[in-house]
Amino acid sequence: MVTDSKGFTLLELIIIIAILGITTALAVPGLREMISNNRIQSNASDFVAALQFAKAEAVARVNPVTLCKSANLTDCAADGDWQQGWIVFSDDNGDAVVGADDEVLLNHEALNANITFGGTAGVTDSITLRPSGTSSITTVEVLIICDDRGFDSNSRGILVTITGRGSVMKAADTDETTCL
Repeated sequence: MVTDSKGFTLLELIIIIAILGITTALAVPGLREMISNNRIQSNASDFVAALQFAKAEAVARVNPVTLCKSANLTDCAADGDWQQGWIVFSDDNGDAVVGADDEVLLNHEALNANITFGGTAGVTDSITLRPSGTSSITTVEVLIICDDRGFDSNSRGILVTITGRGSVMKAADTDETTCL
């Protein structure tokens, strides 16, 4: 008696599971690297967007606006680096300190624990944008974003100019050689 059965045999099922396992094992490391690269690029883009927002608000409000690192998303932080997060606030008196009359306009939470994000001397703590659109820095400054892989081709640099413009590029193109 011949029956017309449909479905998989046990051997076919084992082969399919083995192929899926091998494919997954090969794909996971590449996926992790892609996620890490995207995280660095996304954080760099978020920072530049915050800088552009601060510049636009300073011009629109005809009032200084400051971008500063912040651990609690309400006040500027005196210690640590930019990976703890940042805020943009209207800085009525231009002192780069969140006062009672100052309004927090934007905040960005802390970055992933394996990311380092620091800047050169002029941008270690804050950047103030003036109503004219210019920034408080006096020369081109650099911020570098790295992860636990260190300073490599996936690290990103952010150049901040006197005019308050920020641009993202490969960290190696900034003339820096290490994570800041």
